[in-house]
Amino acid sequence: MATVHKVRKIGLAAARAFVEGRTGIVLDVMVPEHFEQRHIPGAAQACVHEVVFCDAVAALVPDLSVPMLVYGAGAGSLDGRMAAEKLLREGHTDVRWFAGGLEAWCAAGLPLEGGAPHARPDAHPPVVMPDGQYALDAAASVIRWTGRNDNGAHHGTVDCAGGSLAFSGGRGSGGLRIDMRSIRDLDIADDTLRPVLEAHLASDDFFFTALFPQATLEDLALTPLPSATATTPNYRLAAQFALRGVHKRLALNAAVRLIGDAGGLALAGHCDLDRTRWGVLYGSARFFRHLGYHRVDDAISLDFRLVYAPAGGR
Repeated sequence: MATVHKVRKIGLAAARAFVEGRTGIVLDVMVPEHFEQRHIPGAAQACVHEVVFCDAVAALVPDLSVPMLVYGAGAGSLDGRMAAEKLLREGHTDVRWFAGGLEAWCAAGLPLEGGAPHARPDAHPPVVMPDGQYALDAAASVIRWTGRNDNGAHHGTVDCAGGSLAFSGGRGSGGLRIDMRSIRDLDIADDTLRPVLEAHLASDDFFFTALFPQATLEDLALTPLPSATATTPNYRLAAQFALRGVHKRLALNAAVRLIGDAGGLALAGHCDLDRTRWGVLYGSARFFRHLGYHRVDDAISLDFRLVYAPAGGR
């Protein structure tokens, strides 16, 4: 078993001495497109976020005793430290983590290499939705459901029927139609049992799709969330959710992301619905006694990713 050494943290002066003295390998562990823009002179590159990071470093530095200086974006970014810890676990014996990273190097006015060394790109620019009208791409959108009982769970999908969004001043509004007749189960392999469950879900025990073929999100409003990041929900979604003829207020956090080159967007999120609020009472111990194996959890989980294209193809 390789000996695990402690991460050696160094500051700007020591990092500069390492680089200028050509003491060993300088390793930039950020994404390649950022490295191509700007990096510390003489640095090699291997992205710590790639699964093959350790293999890439092994190809660059096969001798585990070679001194290495690793750096990432800088203060508040864990990329450099994470890379150093990975390399120490791989058996490298002299790994130095420049904690200030490229940010401290640039702030000191030290030399840089790359195609755009003086660029200062925002690491994760905030998503600002442009004003405009958007139409749902039903074929590219997906809603996944999960229902649970004492014996496990079933999961499947339900199709979108249509919808639209409009953004103005960063706020969104619109609506969504869901085709409840399209409920499908995806976990039952038996072709004779799967239709039984799907028919039960469509029946008056659950969603009564013969009488209520669509569910809708009406008066949908999207309000920006303060302090959202590029990997957290950035909007508060509120709407009247109509299911089985019952209208109830629904609110959750969702992520709105710009996608593709044509100016499209995706709206994604997750929620757990108490189905009994919408009159779906089958198997609920809050409304029936002595259910035996017919007990079904009140909560239904929904995961959705709704894809929209600019209306009119703008």
